[in-house]
Amino acid sequence: MRMWMICPFMMCRQHHLGEHAEIHKHRHNLEKRHKMGGRLKPGNVQIEPGAMQQRHGTLAYTLELRGWSHSSPYITPDIGYLGDTPKVDPILSMLELSRRCCQCRHFILRGSRRIIRTLNYCTT
Repeated sequence: MRMWMICPFMMCRQHHLGEHAEIHKHRHNLEKRHKMGGRLKPGNVQIEPGAMQQRHGTLAYTLELRGWSHSSPYITPDIGYLGDTPKVDPILSMLELSRRCCQCRHFILRGSRRIIRTLNYCTT
């Protein structure tokens, strides 16, 4: 399971729905206080337990914007036992998704071009 933590419009349908489903699946692990060490290793952080509820909301909203249905609320269980957790690096996520999935690569490149055009416009 991975939280990509990038703009959902930079992900294909499979990765968008997959991240959403995995957030729900991980709720059980958090409720049972399972160890998360392997997914929270510095340099290879795959999840942000403290950001799951907000990320779920973002994914759910964009699911509906894309015309897909959503009807599964998410409430974060107590995650205090994890202490401070590192953050997912969205740049590394974009590189990994681009390597794994040609559709995501297309969306990421398209989105990056828009950002660069906007920044160029703002600095002139």
